[in-house]
Amino acid sequence: MRYAIISDIHANIEALQAVIEHAKPQVDQFVCLGDIVGYNASPNECLQLVREVCEVIIVGNHDQATAGTRTYDDFNSYAQAAIDWTKTQLDAEAITFLANLAPTAVFGTHNLAAHGSPRHTDEYLLHPQLIQQNFAYLIKKMPRIHCCFVGHTHVPMIWQCSEERIVSPVEKIKSDTVRLDPSRRYIINPGSVGQPRHGDPASSYLILDDEMLTATFCAVPYDIATTQDKIYDALLPIPLAERLEVGR
Repeated sequence: MRYAIISDIHANIEALQAVIEHAKPQVDQFVCLGDIVGYNASPNECLQLVREVCEVIIVGNHDQATAGTRTYDDFNSYAQAAIDWTKTQLDAEAITFLANLAPTAVFGTHNLAAHGSPRHTDEYLLHPQLIQQNFAYLIKKMPRIHCCFVGHTHVPMIWQCSEERIVSPVEKIKSDTVRLDPSRRYIINPGSVGQPRHGDPASSYLILDDEMLTATFCAVPYDIATTQDKIYDALLPIPLAERLEVGR
């Protein structure tokens, strides 16, 4: 199977459509790692398209905040404003759908979908110590998992854990194909579809080939100006539009 792994769409329909158009001829299934809504101005359109296209969908922290299954007073003011606005845009059925999404899901035979980490939806895997702890968690709790896919940070990355439990990053991840060693474990972030934060404004996603054991990071340009205009029209915070141009 070949999977398109997408995450952190954040109500950016232009980016989501561009990624699906790019990925669809190449993959068998789509997997969504959560945060379908928040920040941008097309929550209904993104929810509808994700539900149409993705065979696996899990919840993100912005989805939880919108559904009322977590508080969001820890969000920054821009994120809070976007959640408040998003709640006015979704009907009861959409809210129920978000509220009922699972925090993790196994797909294929040895792959795990999570949002923040396999331990918690809202854990940011930005520091090596936390990544090491999560490999230890996977080894203990989910020994069959070969690749764990996470989102949440909006930054593409791939880390590996050897049979001797030596944890290290894998280099060359931007639009590159990485060969996956069956004797190692991996934690992989495909980056963000709707609000990239690694200095490249193009949408980021990943293609997993679990037969050839490859992970390919992809960057897809999209119509940023249209997304920005929708943010302005919705009277969402202006910095949410401005950051899209720089991918930060």
